[in-house]
Order: sequence, then structure tokens, then C-alpha cells
Amino acid sequence: MEERRAYVIDDEPRLRALVRQVLAEAAIECEEFDSSESFLLGHRDRAAGVIIVDICLPGINGLDLLEMIAKGAAAFPVIVLSGNGTVPAAVRAGRLGVVDFIEKPFRVDQLLAAIEQCFELLPERNPSRLEALRRLTPREQEVLVSFADGSPNKIVAYNLGLSVRTVEAYRANMLKKLGVRSLTQALFLARDGGYL
Repeated sequence: MEERRAYVIDDEPRLRALVRQVLAEAAIECEEFDSSESFLLGHRDRAAGVIIVDICLPGINGLDLLEMIAKGAAAFPVIVLSGNGTVPAAVRAGRLGVVDFIEKPFRVDQLLAAIEQCFELLPERNPSRLEALRRLTPREQEVLVSFADGSPNKIVAYNLGLSVRTVEAYRANMLKKLGVRSLTQALFLARDGGYL
């Protein structure tokens, strides 16, 4: 059976211990880090897995960390845990492709559901979705890539010279062809497939 792995980055030892216990019961390997800096050491060489990160970390905060690793080869699906999440932080997290933004204290079933969703985004777990990227039309690929910077439908439509309704139709078709439920998941696949 393929090893399932998660990386937990939080400066609270009790929270890390709780997440470690939840992951152990779900047969998920867990590596813990108390800061962004400690996580960054050797990150590029790590096995694929899910990143679970707190926003409020000493030194490099969680969202800055995600910006640093988002462009790298080892940019894995991410779940943000936050004790004091703000709307701007949630919006920024969404633009960075975060799969879920969970407020502390969290429900165990909510965290596990988000982790399972992340595992589905890892390319080696679901190569057929990467294959589906190649079945998108050139225009659908262009529309998908246009969403990479977090632009809304209206801006993408304006930039591509299309109507908003046409962009919405392309977006719905892309999600259906790729077998994903959200644009964020589609962008993860596009990145893993080398489109971004």
C-alpha cells in the first residue's frame, strides 16, 4: 500500500500532538515542524504529501511560507489551520491554492475529510486526472491558466476577449472533464501537469 504522508507545521506542541494522533489513527505518516524555517530545510527532497500549516507562526508566517514553496517543484496540497483567521488571510490562502481553511478548534472529521481531498490531488495517486488535462481544448487550457493569479471570471473574460457567460461555461466544462469539484483543484492539476 502506498504510504500516505502529512507535514504539520505549527508552533504549538499540543496541537501538533493532537494532529499526529488523528493522523496515526488514519494510518497517515506524520512529520512535525515548529516553524516555517525548519520545514524549508530539505523541503525539495521530501516525499509527496499534504501540508497542514498554521498561519500565525514565529518568523516566516504560514502564508509567506506557502508563497515561497508554491513555485517550487515540491509544492504539495495545503490545509491551513488558523486560530484567528481573517477574511484577507482566507482570500490570500485561496489565491495560493489552499485546499481548505480550517479554524481552530477544528473537528477531527473536518480535518480528515480535507486531508483525503488533498491526497486525491497528488498526481501519483490519480494519474488519470493529469491525463485529463491533455484532453482540454487549447481554449479551455488558456482559460484555466488565466485563473492562476486568482482573477475572477469578469477579469478573465475581459483579458481573453470573451463574455463572462462563456468563461463560466468553459470553467464548468473544465471541472467536469478533470473530475474535480473546484477551480483550486483544477489549478493544482495544471501546476502538476506543467501548465503553470
